[in-house]
Amino acid sequence: MPTSYDEIPYPGSPYSQTHPDRLATMAILFGMTPASVERCRVLELGCGDGGNIIPMAFGLPDSRFTGVDLAESAIVRGQELIAGLQLDNVELHHLDLMDFDPRFGEFDYIIAHGLYSWVPPQVREKILDICKSHLAAQGIAFVSYNTYPGGHLLDTIREMMQFHVRNVASPQERLRRSRELLEFLVEAHPDQDVHGALLRQELKLLLERKPEFFYHDELSEHNHRFYFYEFVEQAGRYGLQFLSEAQLLSMQTDAFGPQVAEKIRTFSGGDELAREQYLDFLKLRNFRQTLLCRSEGALDRRLRPACVARMFAASDARPALPEPDLTSTSALQFNYPNGGSMSTNHPLAKAAMMHLGRVWPQALPFSELLRTARALSRRDTSAGAPLEEDATWLSDMVVKLYAANFLELHVHAPVFVTEPSARPVSSALARAQVERGSTVTSLRHSSVEVEDEAARQLLRMLDGTRDFEQLLLELRQRANSGEITAESLETNLDRLGRLALLVA
Repeated sequence: MPTSYDEIPYPGSPYSQTHPDRLATMAILFGMTPASVERCRVLELGCGDGGNIIPMAFGLPDSRFTGVDLAESAIVRGQELIAGLQLDNVELHHLDLMDFDPRFGEFDYIIAHGLYSWVPPQVREKILDICKSHLAAQGIAFVSYNTYPGGHLLDTIREMMQFHVRNVASPQERLRRSRELLEFLVEAHPDQDVHGALLRQELKLLLERKPEFFYHDELSEHNHRFYFYEFVEQAGRYGLQFLSEAQLLSMQTDAFGPQVAEKIRTFSGGDELAREQYLDFLKLRNFRQTLLCRSEGALDRRLRPACVARMFAASDARPALPEPDLTSTSALQFNYPNGGSMSTNHPLAKAAMMHLGRVWPQALPFSELLRTARALSRRDTSAGAPLEEDATWLSDMVVKLYAANFLELHVHAPVFVTEPSARPVSSALARAQVERGSTVTSLRHSSVEVEDEAARQLLRMLDGTRDFEQLLLELRQRANSGEITAESLETNLDRLGRLALLVA
């Protein structure tokens, strides 16, 4: 029986926060010993067309991946991509979750993203039952869901839209009329009305969403929200406990200052779960991406900087000064392309961030980062700068920057190059995806929009059979490629490398 996802397709996307690399990183920081990302078993519930799980399988050929979804047309699209890429480590199944049974076996990582809040109660119970019955002893489950208190206003907007389209059956017409109502409400509320200003802000955010996402997320038959403590209680009934959020930043109070953090500690009385609930009150959170593990597993909720020694670090920080002094204790500001900045006066920190920015988007082993930072700051030759002391200090700094979202931590470094070879090769996954549209998946498991026609044509041609001159000649001969110069070709190749789309 066709579903609404068959009528209005919901294009799949890669979600870095669901990748086994992220789940394993968080688990290790909190005292678990998860399965190796390079050899693991992954299940995605509600996988759609495989836009999230297929790129994972492509990048981790020695791991096994299974996806299930109720929308048959989505599964067919995903299976076609799998066949085209000749992947033998991923399977997509057209299946009702209620029919999921023991034959699927055990998994190290289970993903349920954009599913839990959008299904009826019995299916929510089934999701948690699958996590209980199929999760390995040191396994991690990712479950995202809508939350209160931030969701109360969104509930109000949803109820208004449901009333407005109460007599409309056509999905396309329901979508059109709902957006029509929101546009009316945006224009109707005066600027000086405080309530109206808050409502208009939410309405504008909804109107910016792509139509297919808007329809399935906001107009679906089911859209349930929960307080965090309610979700944790539901999970607890299935032998699952809260591990963390998928993004460490969302668990922090630093942005609110020490007095607010102390008050949260007082309110929660040392209870970590109560603390998380008070954080939701403070932030008016309306969405969570929670990691669960088996209740019998022992957790160490103190962050463990020593674990960083076995990890990789990456950052796109850029120094505010063109030629900073990395050996002095003068403060140096680092800026980030997507906004935000940090400042440090420690020579080791300045050197480490400087080097990470130079090699971005590559992720460096901590040992290499430590060695290079010591050399750049000249601490490897200065008196009073022992290696062990610097290693301890840098690992602590790296964890703090990770918690502030100024730096990435990984347990797995994807394979790609930033500088093209004599005969450049782009990711086979990206070449396959660009034949279907302008959105491709990088080897860092992120979406990349290739809007320029010349860049799309170039991406298709990078199969290792052409050198630079041949690429330039063929691009100039193709229609709709615009004016191609050697400089523009170099620029596009460099851009593809910096987007993690090249393998040679």
